[in-house]
Amino acid sequence: MLEDTFANRLKKALDYNNMKPIDLSRKANINKSLISSYLSGVCKAKQDKLDIIARILNVSEAWLMGYDVDMDRDWLPDNDEDLSNIKIDNARYIETTTKTIKIPVLGKVPAGIPIEAIEDILGYEEIPASMLNGGENYFALKIDGDSMFPDYKTGDIIIIKQQSDCNSGDDCIVMVNGDDATFKRVIKQEKSIILKPLNNEYEPYYFDEYEIMTKPVKIIGVAIEVRRKLMK
Repeated sequence: MLEDTFANRLKKALDYNNMKPIDLSRKANINKSLISSYLSGVCKAKQDKLDIIARILNVSEAWLMGYDVDMDRDWLPDNDEDLSNIKIDNARYIETTTKTIKIPVLGKVPAGIPIEAIEDILGYEEIPASMLNGGENYFALKIDGDSMFPDYKTGDIIIIKQQSDCNSGDDCIVMVNGDDATFKRVIKQEKSIILKPLNNEYEPYYFDEYEIMTKPVKIIGVAIEVRRKLMK
């Protein structure tokens, strides 16, 4: 789990820098009402604004997001430096002695629960620690079923980059109608979207513009890698 919230970390960083919200608004060129929304917990900063705020307050983006890492901006060394001293020992990311971190492997993505709050963790997979440099979030999902066969098989582990949009043709975790998330290939059309199983025995799902908004249909993340253990 995250150790803290973005709102609390932002307050701590402002106090540490002896800075008022209006000062941050001016330095970051971010509307003061939006800064107030961050501090009240109404919303979190998007990546572009998170980068700016972290630089101005001289804190790590990951720390500002609430992760259990050092506050200093240089908590994550360059790729050619030793990462053995990184302290990432919460439930979401685990410290390793190499240039990697461990992300949680989930069995499913339940409806209505933020990824960072899911406690049903099957295990962990390692990814390069440098992938966190931009403040992105990742998790892994274990495939159960054959709807995405032959590209993905039962037991495969897919590495997912959390994001709310995708390119047409991406294989994504998608939440539909408030049900548990499904893994399908997303085909975007001008005013509609298709969730396409790769196994021809399964029918694709079509959603028009109205259904996308009202059901709703939401992208949770995009698959960037598949890992498979070969049976002897």
